[in-house]
Amino acid sequence: MTLCHRGTRACLVRCLGDVFGNACHAASQSVNTQTMNLDIRSHERRFANYAAQERAKEREDPAPLDLKFTHTHNVLANARHIVASENFTQARACLLAALYHDVARFEQYLRYRTFRDRVSCDHGLLGIKILKRERPLNEEHPLVRRLVLAAVGLHNRFRLPPSLPEDLALVTRVVRDADKLDILRVMDEHLSQPGPYSPTVVMSLPDDDTIVSEPILQAALEGRVAAYEDLRSVNDFRVLLGTWFTDMNFTGSRQKFVTDGHARRILQALPANAPYAPVKDKLLKQLDEFTAIFCPEAH
Repeated sequence: MTLCHRGTRACLVRCLGDVFGNACHAASQSVNTQTMNLDIRSHERRFANYAAQERAKEREDPAPLDLKFTHTHNVLANARHIVASENFTQARACLLAALYHDVARFEQYLRYRTFRDRVSCDHGLLGIKILKRERPLNEEHPLVRRLVLAAVGLHNRFRLPPSLPEDLALVTRVVRDADKLDILRVMDEHLSQPGPYSPTVVMSLPDDDTIVSEPILQAALEGRVAAYEDLRSVNDFRVLLGTWFTDMNFTGSRQKFVTDGHARRILQALPANAPYAPVKDKLLKQLDEFTAIFCPEAH
C-alpha cells in the first residue's frame, strides 16, 4: 500500500487549482522573456548541491542515489531534445520540471530504502513538498512555478487527469516522455549485463521465466500501456517497457524511442517460448512499423 502524504496531496490540489483558476490568463502570461529563457544553469547547480547534500547522508551504498542523479540529467537532456523539436511557449517550465521531477527520490530512498512508491511514498507528491520547502522556484514567473510544481506532482501518474489546462498537460507530457526514454536506457544497460540484477533497478522483481503476469501480457497484446502494479517478474518489466511507445506524446520522443535501440534490445531478450513468444513477436513487429513511420531512413 502506498503511504500517502496528505499535506503534499493537498499541495498538488492547490497547484492544480492555481493553474485551472488562471487558465484564462495563460495566453497573456505564457509568452514573455522569462518563460522563454532556456538558461537554467543556476537551477542545475542548485539541484547538484541538493543531491550532494542528500548523498552525504547515505552511510551504506550511495549507488542508488548516484543512479538517480545521472537519471535526472539524462531526463533533462531528453526534455531539451523534445523541446528543440517543437514550438513550445512553456519551454522553460518543461526543462525545470524535467530537472526537478525526481527531486524526492533522494529523501524517499534515505527514508524507505526503496524507490517503489507502492511500498513507500508517492515521490511526485513528496517532490512538491520538497520544492516548497527548499524554494528553488521562488524567483520564477508565477505561472512557471505553478506549472513546474503541478507537473512534478503529476509526472508519475499512470494516467493524467482529463481536461488538464493545455500548458500543464504539455509540460507534464514532456517530462513523462523524457523520463520514460531514460528509464529505457537504464534498464537496457542493466539488463544487458549478466545477473543477478540489482533489486533497486528491477524493483526486487524475480528473474524467473516461469513467473508471468497475465494482465501485463494482455495489455501488450491489446496495444495498451501496461501497469507497474501488475508486474511479477523481470520479463514482465521488459514487456511493460515495450508498451511505452504508445504513450509517447511528441514526434521527437517517438523518433528517439526507436533510434536509441534500447527498447529493441530489451524486447529481444524476452523468452522465445510461450507465453512470452506471441507478445515478443507483436511488440518487435510493432517497433519495426514505428521505425518505418518515424525514422524511415533507419528502417
